[in-house]
Amino acid sequence: MVTKRENTAAVNAIPQQEKYSPDNLMLYHTSLALMKTLADDGIFTEGEYRKICTKLTKSHGLSSSSIFAEIT
Repeated sequence: MVTKRENTAAVNAIPQQEKYSPDNLMLYHTSLALMKTLADDGIFTEGEYRKICTKLTKSHGLSSSSIFAEIT
């Protein structure tokens, strides 16, 4: 028996938010605050924190030059 492993959804199951919507910006900054707390607690390094900031910025649809982006 073969298991089918492809996406059969007609559209994305999770709708993409507008990048500058209040909800998206709130989620972005909340995620950054959590990651900063973990970095301050020594869970990961400042270098790892910078990489996470970059990934979060991209995943929330912001460009690195956006006034809302926190790139350290």
